[in-house]
Amino acid sequence: MSGKTLSEFKNICVLGASGKMGRGIVFLMAQYFFKLNFKKGIKFELLAIDVSETGLKNMISYLEVQLAKFSEKNFSQIIEIYSGEPDEGSKEVYFKKYTEDVLKCIKTSTSIESAKEAALIFEAVAESIDLKAELMCKIEAITTVNPFYFTNTSSIPIKSIEQKANVKGRVIGFHFYNPPPVQKLLEIIKTDNCLKELELIAQELAKSLNKTVVNAPDFTGFIGNGVFIREVSYAIGLVESLALEKGLINAVFLVNEITKKLLIRPMGIFEVVDYVGINVCKSIMDIMENDFKNEHFNNALLKHLLEQNIIGGQDNNGKVKNGNFKYELGEIVGVFNGINYSNFNQLNFDELVNLTWRELRGAKNMDAILSNHFVDLSKSNGVAAKIAVEYLKVCNKIGKDLVADGIAFHDKDVNSVMKLGFHHLYGPIIPFLKKI
Repeated sequence: MSGKTLSEFKNICVLGASGKMGRGIVFLMAQYFFKLNFKKGIKFELLAIDVSETGLKNMISYLEVQLAKFSEKNFSQIIEIYSGEPDEGSKEVYFKKYTEDVLKCIKTSTSIESAKEAALIFEAVAESIDLKAELMCKIEAITTVNPFYFTNTSSIPIKSIEQKANVKGRVIGFHFYNPPPVQKLLEIIKTDNCLKELELIAQELAKSLNKTVVNAPDFTGFIGNGVFIREVSYAIGLVESLALEKGLINAVFLVNEITKKLLIRPMGIFEVVDYVGINVCKSIMDIMENDFKNEHFNNALLKHLLEQNIIGGQDNNGKVKNGNFKYELGEIVGVFNGINYSNFNQLNFDELVNLTWRELRGAKNMDAILSNHFVDLSKSNGVAAKIAVEYLKVCNKIGKDLVADGIAFHDKDVNSVMKLGFHHLYGPIIPFLKKI
């Protein structure tokens, strides 16, 4: 496949296509390759593979909805695609035609053997090296080409997958953030063996998808989970300490509200855990615990929730399921007490913070406001303020340690991942921390 460009790939495959990440990748790839090839009259096939026939049907329904939404918001792009074609008339006709044309390019299958001619394979199955390697090995045994593999793993070192699947140089980490069609961030992770052609194709595709790329070294968890999972571990330990005096419910809610309101984030740390999925967080933490022998990761709270079959995650509409918290219309209405969900007392931080994340986002003088806010927090004698400042310092250390240990190339990469992937207003490695 030496020297190939993206336009030359006619057979693309997505493994794990019915999952939230997989279906988002199908949506992105179907749109991109359709636009790339339509005017040239080139036919391509996107093969969506999953073990669940029902899941694949639901994926198609998801695509129909998303393609319709895209059409309504981007009519000028639809017109551009069909320029030179016979006039279709109304907007609605164009929308319908675009959706039908894109869907015609997608073929679904529950059989891995269907991927034998796929040259670009996007893998988005469960976070298990055995499963990922097994699927790649099966494809390797039947392939008529030497495919390139783009793995969406968020935690497993790419070199481990490369070795276990015996696909030397032909696999690269292509880590989308959830949901792939919306999130701008893309972590790209290559191994020492990565073929230059694959690296160039990955960069070209990321640019074509209008993603912001952060290149990450090949370490377990990469940059995003390198920060997030270590922060979760610290937050759990903090809850355990606070629970001795305040009780579990109050401790969990307090830490969550401090990270959301006093650190001015879109969600508190345990809301993010619920959003990602408690099982997913524990799985990633277990992988990191195994690979970073000199570190301890506290997963006690996650284990307890899973023992009670509290999993979290998102439903088919992207709404967060109950986890650490019970949600109604996106708002926290209860905290899990070990058996069920209990009511809680609201916390008032009005004296410590004036603006919410949403109000501050996009402000021209945001850095100055944040700096002043955290300096003021550091001068407060209140318990919540002291916890917030110490939490900020811990996150700063986590970020700096990633760079010092070679898990991130630069401070700016750590900050970019947390700002783009987690929508924080600032990265953990912040200059105004010196004033505190």
